[in-house]
Amino acid sequence: MAVELWLTRHGETKYNVEGVVQGIVNSDLTELGAQDAQALGRGFAKDDVKFDAAYSSDLKRAADTAQIALAAAHIDIPVTQLEGLREQNFGMFDGGPETQRQGALTDILGKAGIQNIKSLNMKQMVELVHIIDKHNGHGHAESVETSVGRFNAAMLQIAKTAEEKHQENVFVVAHGAIIWLWLNSIGMPDSADFIKNVAVSKIMYTDKGFTLLKYNDRKYVEAGGGTKNVEAQQFNLN
Repeated sequence: MAVELWLTRHGETKYNVEGVVQGIVNSDLTELGAQDAQALGRGFAKDDVKFDAAYSSDLKRAADTAQIALAAAHIDIPVTQLEGLREQNFGMFDGGPETQRQGALTDILGKAGIQNIKSLNMKQMVELVHIIDKHNGHGHAESVETSVGRFNAAMLQIAKTAEEKHQENVFVVAHGAIIWLWLNSIGMPDSADFIKNVAVSKIMYTDKGFTLLKYNDRKYVEAGGGTKNVEAQQFNLN
């Protein structure tokens, strides 16, 4: 049996707007973020999308997005929260200003003699943050291997449960960094844009494993009257 997983990033949050590193720290949806979650649900309804099960991380912004979207789509199913779907842990930078993380990244590259790099992809940024936190913080920041491993375990749990229960379509709401890293591990190119708020990525699961069908798709939120022409975030260096 094939299971289609609709992996979606949460809506815009206050920390997104304020330039704060979220990681595993909670931040409420903005009014626009909640409106886009509603628009996502309306887009699902417009396209007659139905879900047999729903999951989110246990962080509030993801759980709220899932519940708002399902309500707007008139899909009455519970949202199961899993810790394994949490955002990347950025250690000492969680809850701090993005400028602090940018400065630390620029500094470590400079000390290594690497100059004139204007931006990093997600994988590069995460590995450097892991190194910085290991030496200057408390060592809580996850490596790519660690975070992708626990997220993959959660997605496998979801997919296998769906197989057992004959659930064909499953809605999953998580977070930008960890979605990018996991999708990259199953075939998304290193050059892919960062995941946008309320963007949907579709993954097929069969006995052969996960197959990436589509990523970073905002057609449902746009069809439901949500924000359009949203630019992807970049990790620009000082």
